[in-house]
Amino acid sequence: MKYITVKEAAEKWQISTRRVQIFCSQNRIAGAYRFGKSYMIPENAEYPSRKRAQEKSNAKLPMPRKTPFLDMTNLYKAAGTADECVERLGDNPEAQALFAAEIAYSRGEIDKVIEHAKEFLRSRSGFYAVNAGGMLLALAAMWKGDIALYRQAKIHICEAPWKTAEDKQIMRLSLACIDSAVRDLSDYPDWFRKGQFEHLHPDSHPAAKVFYIKYFIIAAQEQAKGTIKLPDVTGMGLMRVIPYIAEPLISRVVAEKLVVPEIYLRLLVAVAYHQLGEDENAIVHIDKAIDLALPDRLLGILAEHRRNLDNLLDDRLLLKDEKALAKLKELHKELLQGFTKLHNSLFSKNISNALTVRQREMCRLAAFGLPDKEIAVRMRVEPSHVKKELFMIMNKTGAANRKELGAYI
Repeated sequence: MKYITVKEAAEKWQISTRRVQIFCSQNRIAGAYRFGKSYMIPENAEYPSRKRAQEKSNAKLPMPRKTPFLDMTNLYKAAGTADECVERLGDNPEAQALFAAEIAYSRGEIDKVIEHAKEFLRSRSGFYAVNAGGMLLALAAMWKGDIALYRQAKIHICEAPWKTAEDKQIMRLSLACIDSAVRDLSDYPDWFRKGQFEHLHPDSHPAAKVFYIKYFIIAAQEQAKGTIKLPDVTGMGLMRVIPYIAEPLISRVVAEKLVVPEIYLRLLVAVAYHQLGEDENAIVHIDKAIDLALPDRLLGILAEHRRNLDNLLDDRLLLKDEKALAKLKELHKELLQGFTKLHNSLFSKNISNALTVRQREMCRLAAFGLPDKEIAVRMRVEPSHVKKELFMIMNKTGAANRKELGAYI
């Protein structure tokens, strides 16, 4: 019989050498034996977690957390350990596949997401699995610009086999979160708008915090553009309170060591700071989000926020990893094309994504009601340049006035 080293086994199975050593110490690799301070492993030995997963393939094990967002729970507590977290779920094939799919989404590997999501939906095992499959499918549809897939995903979420009132509330929230991906806030439950998370199991609270701040960011942008009216709030009023809401939530997820929620919350509060013109505060959070995302290459999350951060995210990532920036731009282009196609299909619009990053930034500031002089200060150009550029943008988009430019940001 031929044997291989721990290092060779790790390369073969694409896991860490430490993980292989743990398998050996637990007698989970048939035929492995100790040789000096390490182990020798049969060349044809099966990867233990796959073998155990096959043995349990027909067992319907419950999700290890009561949430469709496993990657946002304490299963994933340290940057750089995403793949190890997947391995640790080897005894629960469905949870393992869900977590792997969520990490694939965070990396922008959308074809893998669709493959995993459809597998969940074929098995139709439990509420959380079906709900999660529907959400992943809808998010993938946004990247692909596939309206049929998006509508199919929402049907799957509605058909998830809920049993309790708590389950039903998660289903309602999931549908609203999917809608918010295309900037539709109409179906968020009233309790969620008020931050009353007791309607959800505590395992779902970290994800709820992320969607809560995302809801406020979108509402603040729409309110600033004048497309929605909020009592006693004008201009950038709502945007100004977001950091005061988000910063304590960030402190909480940091204390709980929740990697994915921390990345999302830091990027969202950075968006608020940036759109308020407070880039120094935004940079603090962007840098910390990048440091958490890079070890596991979670560039899909960064791509989701690139449009709202203009060149700021690019500039900070360039300082850390030039190749990662190139990949981020590639992912963002895919996402922007898919989002625009899906948004136009859903709302019968013909919005173009042909504007440059600088032009979109100018569109946003103009749509938010800022005068030319303030836009010039923010963008470090002359007021005459702002007036000329906005005229060119209106010709390019067909917008009749500054308010209509809001559709292009």
